[in-house]
This record gives sequence, structure tokens and C-alpha cells, in this order.
Amino acid sequence: MERSAKDLEKPFLERISEYLVTLPFDLKILQEAVTDPDLDRKCREIAAGTIIHTILPQEGDSPQRYVDDVLFVRAALRRIAVENSEGAKAFTERFASEVYDKLDDDIGVFQGALGDLWPWLESKLDTFGRQVLKGKKPQQCLDDEEAASFLYEEGLEFQTNYNVDEAQVRNKVRRFDAILDLLQKRRAEEAKKIS
Repeated sequence: MERSAKDLEKPFLERISEYLVTLPFDLKILQEAVTDPDLDRKCREIAAGTIIHTILPQEGDSPQRYVDDVLFVRAALRRIAVENSEGAKAFTERFASEVYDKLDDDIGVFQGALGDLWPWLESKLDTFGRQVLKGKKPQQCLDDEEAASFLYEEGLEFQTNYNVDEAQVRNKVRRFDAILDLLQKRRAEEAKKIS
């Protein structure tokens, strides 16, 4: 039976809440993707770009400012899964219990709850190659050992300083409509920049 967007609000909030707490760990999985030579280069660039996007300074109150990052991380992990190469299969098997065993269900909930916002969020992954963190682009993190180490160190610093915990999430991430408004606002701001 197909679940309506309204029926998916509670599962959506539960997943967002869980992944806001586990975001630093999920970024470590993307770090593994960046350094995995058996993955397609495009997937590795998307992983690096998603990491950079997440650790760049952002506006907003914590933990809400990371809501889109949680979604971007899941979308990036999915891109690896659908690559369908031997390297991607090995990678998804390696992180099956942490991510991939429930990723299809997560994506189904996100798509159903967010409607036309989900394709917009997924399409943003393709723009992350233009992200720059302290002069380093995602492509450099694949080609240059020094840039790769830099990205790893920046990721560790983010993980160390990430101050989102379950109590904060419980107090601040309670209303689906507030998250929807936040994402719609970000999409509208982006559309203004483009036009």
C-alpha cells in the first residue's frame, strides 16, 4: 500500500533526527568513498563535494542548519549504490549494516515526504564539484595527496567540533512543516541567485 506524504511525516522526522546525530559518522563513510580507488571517479568527486558542502560554514541554528546535509549525504551514498560496478558493490557490501541495508527505504521516505524538493536536492550533488574549501576543490582531493590529507583533517575537525546531540534534536526538530519551509526557502534563494 502506497503511503501518503502526510503518513511519511513521522518516519521522515525520525530518520532526520537519527541522521543529524550520526552525521559525523556518515561523513566518515563518504571519506572512505573519496579514497576508494575502485569507485568511479564521479562518485568519488560527489563524495568529496558533499563532505566539503557539509563542513563549510553555514547559516542557521544548530541542528536545523544540517538538515539538508543529512539529505545530501544519503543522496550521495545512493549515487554510489546505483553505480553498479564491482567497486560500488564491494563498497555497499562493506557498509551494508551502517547504511545500505535501509538506504532504499530511507530514500523512499524522503521522496514521498518531500515531493518535488527531493529531485532538487539530488540534483544539487552535481553542483558540489564547484565547492571550494580553503582553496581546495573536490577534484583536487582525488588527485593530490596533500589535498586528500587536508580534506581528511578538515573532516576530523568537523567531527570533533560537531555539537549536535539527541537532546538538541528532540527539542529543535519536531515539526515537519518547519523542515519543509527551510528547504523551500533554500531552493527559492538559490533560484534568485540563478536568475
